[in-house]
Amino acid sequence: MKNIVNINRRTFLKAAGSSLLLPALPSFFPRTASANVATQKTAPRRMCTVFFGMGVSLPPDDHIAYRDWHWFPHETGANYTLTKSTLALEPHRKRLTIMSGLSHPRTRTMYSHSTGAYFLSGADPKTPAGNAITADQVYAEHVGQHTRYPFITMDSEGGIGDFREPTTLSYNRSGQPIPSIGKPRGVFNELFGVGKGDKNTQLRDFGRNKSILDKMTQDLKVLENKLAGDDKNRLEQYLSSVRELEHRIERAEAWLDVEKPRIDESAFNLDTDPIKDGPTEFIDAMYQLMYTAFLTDSTRVISYQKVRESPGGYSVKFSKAIGLPGHHALSHGFNEEGGYERWGQYDAYLSERFAKFLNMMKSTDDPFAEGSLLDNTLVLYGSGTSTVHNTRNFPLVLAGGENFGFKHGEHRKYDESIPMSNLLNTMLQQLGAPISNFADSTGTIKNILV
Repeated sequence: MKNIVNINRRTFLKAAGSSLLLPALPSFFPRTASANVATQKTAPRRMCTVFFGMGVSLPPDDHIAYRDWHWFPHETGANYTLTKSTLALEPHRKRLTIMSGLSHPRTRTMYSHSTGAYFLSGADPKTPAGNAITADQVYAEHVGQHTRYPFITMDSEGGIGDFREPTTLSYNRSGQPIPSIGKPRGVFNELFGVGKGDKNTQLRDFGRNKSILDKMTQDLKVLENKLAGDDKNRLEQYLSSVRELEHRIERAEAWLDVEKPRIDESAFNLDTDPIKDGPTEFIDAMYQLMYTAFLTDSTRVISYQKVRESPGGYSVKFSKAIGLPGHHALSHGFNEEGGYERWGQYDAYLSERFAKFLNMMKSTDDPFAEGSLLDNTLVLYGSGTSTVHNTRNFPLVLAGGENFGFKHGEHRKYDESIPMSNLLNTMLQQLGAPISNFADSTGTIKNILV
């Protein structure tokens, strides 16, 4: 018999507001799925990435705004002081590490508006594929079979964008972009929506879709024999995407007998317009959905591009909606009077939204592990540029994951010779992914480990 719990609005909002701790709720988790966490001997280990484009305010040390609005702390080690740009993170300083100096060597000379595509891959943009598998997908391959969704990819705009200004952080093994979900309503429907029709109807739909894909694959294989060189490589990349879609259908079939958790949609602002209504409720709703996805063990891997690196993107208007210039204008207007201060104020706003997410995660008991959700979730927050079009010295925060070997409480500054892939490699290994190397990593970063 399936064992499902219904979260009502009052209970959820209390948890989301962190006014009380939720108890362990094993009834969230259906016991009938062979791949479910309930059958696992080890506690869930989760990976979460939050990306924002356009970099941060970093006034020089002789500028009047340097003391208050320089994103990085002025001191390294444990006795650092947060500036106004990140002051909202102060309650969590013992649970996070601020990291400076890291970047991807192979993207340091690239078109900076594409940095979101390489934030989690560190790939060489000049390779024929254009990209490589991202760290979230490496981990999803390792842990994804334990949950209904191996991963969730989110963005404030959705889709894939274009190759110069992508709207997704996630790329598969062929280096192809994985479309993101761009609205709270879309995320909720994916995670907790009820499928159309009864089981037999859905099985027929799955069968029909698989037949279409099978026929498509056969036809493409015939075409492949007539192609050579780059055309064959491009077709193989497409075939890889088709095979992934087939695998998703198979996974969906396997979970048909398992009801989704019943979540009261009125607990979320699912249809808020981030420009007309302001971005706060929109961003917070996305964070609340991430939190709920982890709490219900619907997935253990989430990436969210909160603001993409694009002068014309929808999400760059978020700052205008709260009374500041557009985000791209903020990043280019630093030399104007009050420019660094205005940019820093928006950095502070984004930090406040992120801090609220950390608060939800820390204030909720993990249903299947000792400690809080944050203790068992590794969260990477940051950007692929530091200042305007500068693809070096990424502003990074690593939080959580203390139950699998991470130690926090410091601002750590690294030499530019250490690639950011060392951080991604460290994260993946501590999460349990069976790898010894990731992308262009030269090892792991040991001083963030116990």
